Amino acid sequence: MSAQPEGPAPDPALTAYEAVAADYDTIVEDPYLLRWITFYRKLAERYGPSGTRLLDAGCGTGRGTLTLRDRFGYTVTGCDLSPQMIEAARAKPEAAGVPFHVADLRDMPDLGSFDVVTCMGEPLAYLSGEELAAAFTGLGRQLADDGVLVFDMTTLGSFRRDYAVTKVADRDGRFDVWRGGPVPVEPDTVVDVTHDYFARTGEDTWRRISSRHLYHHHSDATVRGRLAAAGLRLIAAHGVEGRKLTDVPDEDACRKILYVAGKQPE
Repeated sequence: MSAQPEGPAPDPALTAYEAVAADYDTIVEDPYLLRWITFYRKLAERYGPSGTRLLDAGCGTGRGTLTLRDRFGYTVTGCDLSPQMIEAARAKPEAAGVPFHVADLRDMPDLGSFDVVTCMGEPLAYLSGEELAAAFTGLGRQLADDGVLVFDMTTLGSFRRDYAVTKVADRDGRFDVWRGGPVPVEPDTVVDVTHDYFARTGEDTWRRISSRHLYHHHSDATVRGRLAAAGLRLIAAHGVEGRKLTDVPDEDACRKILYVAGKQPE
């Protein structure tokens, strides 16, 4: 009997988020979500058009998408790789009427023409350098002629401080363990992080959810090169240092670098 051909390897990001989708809003509590979204809003206002059509790519369960609508008046659309995460977004009562789509950043369908396209958090960190160029190409197709793409990249300093270490959190019947490593030395590296989430289900019983995350660091040179390959122009780059949005995107001191890009002028 001949061996059956193996199918494609499971996508690590899809596998990770399908596993945690039902618990994601509990696991990932971000008290600084509004501050983070405000940074995006400031950059969109500063560099983008006055229109309010916004696509939130890699939207997860839609918390950021709905905040952009409710706090800043955008007409929003969301998309994410994970069907389970999109199902969680659609299930929110406040999400009624918001278009949420299942879409892969590496092969984006045409979802419309938007004044602003955002990609917040980790979605682009799951992509290799070549995949990043494909993502930029697909995101660029969603832009109106004067629209802007606003996205963030985790810095090498953050990879060293926060991704390549073990972190444990014990919070009211929930227990999180993040294990990453080894410590990255060179830019454009990959950090393999394992997350175990335990939720109490009884006096002596726990439910465990495990996921694996392969995070790619993308250096400033890589970002600029992939944008150019995708036919996009870099408009601005800013750093996030502590609670501030800075004009100096430092790879060591800053937690994130926020980029703004647009179409090449014809």
